[in-house]
Amino acid sequence: MTQASTEFPRRRYGDISPKIHDLDKIAIDVRSHKLLKQLFNENPKLDEIMRQSSNEVEALVGVKNWIMSILEKSSDGLKFYNNQHEGRKTFEALQWRDYAAIRLLDYIKNAGREFEDLNLRGKIAISNPVKMIWLAEKYGIGGAKPYFFEDMLHLFRQLSGKNKRHLPSKPRVEEWMDRWPSGLDPRIIQLREENKKRILNVIIDRIENNEIPSARFTFEGSMSREEKYEQALTWWDDHRFHFKFAVRSPDLLNEMLGNSLDPDTMKILYSAEKAGIPFFVNPYYLSLLHVRVPYFAIGADLAIR
Repeated sequence: MTQASTEFPRRRYGDISPKIHDLDKIAIDVRSHKLLKQLFNENPKLDEIMRQSSNEVEALVGVKNWIMSILEKSSDGLKFYNNQHEGRKTFEALQWRDYAAIRLLDYIKNAGREFEDLNLRGKIAISNPVKMIWLAEKYGIGGAKPYFFEDMLHLFRQLSGKNKRHLPSKPRVEEWMDRWPSGLDPRIIQLREENKKRILNVIIDRIENNEIPSARFTFEGSMSREEKYEQALTWWDDHRFHFKFAVRSPDLLNEMLGNSLDPDTMKILYSAEKAGIPFFVNPYYLSLLHVRVPYFAIGADLAIR
């Protein structure tokens, strides 16, 4: 069995913000310790690799070699991971544990990559799960939360075969689908047309008041209200229109939904806005939300909401 060579990016401490390095020094809590112990009890090979590794690179190499030895037993899984697959045919032949192995190898391949986390107002986040496990095992630090170790626990159970994939039958899926009206139902289509009309009229008002200026989406001064609406209808099929007029504030969201949001929901949205949590909803998706909810469609838009 051959072991693929492993190269990891060299990083200097100066390349990473101090706050990220401080996170490496934060002790994990009691629940995290218990979950880590459970993870190692169920995966003695992982425990062995972490204990024998003197630094994070050795841990990454050790885990990669171990996972590769598992994936090499699956010809379809190995082909898929190495991009030698034959499209969907190979994908559909993957075993449940292949998914876990590929996910772990992707973690290792991208170890140390930095991402701008918009949920944290643009702060930099680093992806390196193996390092977090190694730090937790060696020093009880790393800043990982219990939900991280829960995720790892289930991922390694998937890898070992302890967790099985249970796919619902076609009749079962159709039974779930039949609980809600289809988007092709004429009654649903009518509701969405009403929503589209309301949303477009709000946008027309905003354009007229120059509240959302746009060089591309504008009206000629001689246009009547009806002509402006017909013009806006042609824009509806342009993806740039939906990006331009996507909702980014609680008040505009509520206005486009016919002021139908309750005070508690608005309070949550204002708190999120104040905390810097971004949200972005384009007009098309808003048109799928029911403002006037008939008896046959109660709860049908909950997933979108």
